[in-house]
Amino acid sequence: MAEKTYPRRTYLPPAGRPRWLPRDPEAWDLLYLSWGRRWFGKNPIPVAMHDGWVYIAIIEGTPRLVTEIGARQIPAGSVLVVHPDCAYGWTDGPRRASRILTWLWRSAPALAALQPPAGGFLCLKTDRATMRRLCALHANCIREVATPDEVAVLSLHCARFELDIALARAENRPPAVNSRYRMKLALEFLRNNLAERQPVRRLCEYLRLTPASLNALFRRHSGESTNRFLLRWRMQIARAKLRAGRLQAKQVAFELGYRHANDFSRAFKRFFGITARALLKTKPAKRK
Repeated sequence: MAEKTYPRRTYLPPAGRPRWLPRDPEAWDLLYLSWGRRWFGKNPIPVAMHDGWVYIAIIEGTPRLVTEIGARQIPAGSVLVVHPDCAYGWTDGPRRASRILTWLWRSAPALAALQPPAGGFLCLKTDRATMRRLCALHANCIREVATPDEVAVLSLHCARFELDIALARAENRPPAVNSRYRMKLALEFLRNNLAERQPVRRLCEYLRLTPASLNALFRRHSGESTNRFLLRWRMQIARAKLRAGRLQAKQVAFELGYRHANDFSRAFKRFFGITARALLKTKPAKRK
C-alpha cells in the first residue's frame, strides 16, 4: 500500500478570524500569526504539513489534535512545538470553542531541547506566568508586523529567542525552594538593606512572593507576622546601636529607613516603653 501523503500548506482561519501573513515571505523569519477563538468542531483544520516550525499555545479549551496515529485532546495551558514534517490538524466537539495563539517560524528553535523529532511534535505544559509571558510576546509580534521595517525584523528576531527561553524555563522549572532557605534569604536581604523604607514590598519582589505568602513564611519560621517581625527586628538593632554610644537617635532612625526621626522615636517608645533619649542616658549594668 502506498504511503499516504499530505499537502504542505497553512489553512487560514474562517473569514473574520484574525491572522497575519507577510507580503514578502522571503524577507521574514516569521511566516504566520493567528490568534483568538476558534470553533474546530464547526471549522476543523485538515491534516497537513507546514513550511516551518509551528508554535501553538492553548489559552482556553481542549481541542483535539489529529495526527497520522490518531487524535488526542490538548488541555489549556499546553504549548505545542511542531516539526515541519509533522502532519497534523484540529477538530473538536460541537459548539466547543478554544482560544489559541499560533506562530509559524521559518527557522528551527534555537534550543535543541525544544526541537521535536523529525515528523513529530512536543507538548509542553506551562504555568500561568509562562502563559502570560507568551501572550505578551504574541501581542508584541502583532504590533511589530504592523510596521514592517528593519526594526520590526530585529524585534521579531528577539521575540523568537524570548519565546524559546520562556518555554525552556517552563520545561525545566526548578523544584520548589525550601521555605527555610527562603527565610534565610529574607534575613540576609534585611541585613544588607537596613535603610529600605518599603521592606515588605522589596522582599516580595526579591523572593517572588505575594504579601500573604511572605506573611505565611514569617509566621512559620518566627511565629510573627512580617510587619511584627520587622518592627521587633528594627527595634532590637536600634537599641543595640544606641547602647553602643556611637550614634545619636536621629542617625539610627535614618540608618533603619525612617523618613523622620520623630517617627522612629514614637515607634521606639511604644515598643520599649522608654524613649531613645532616655536609653542613651542609661548605662547597661556591669557584669559581676
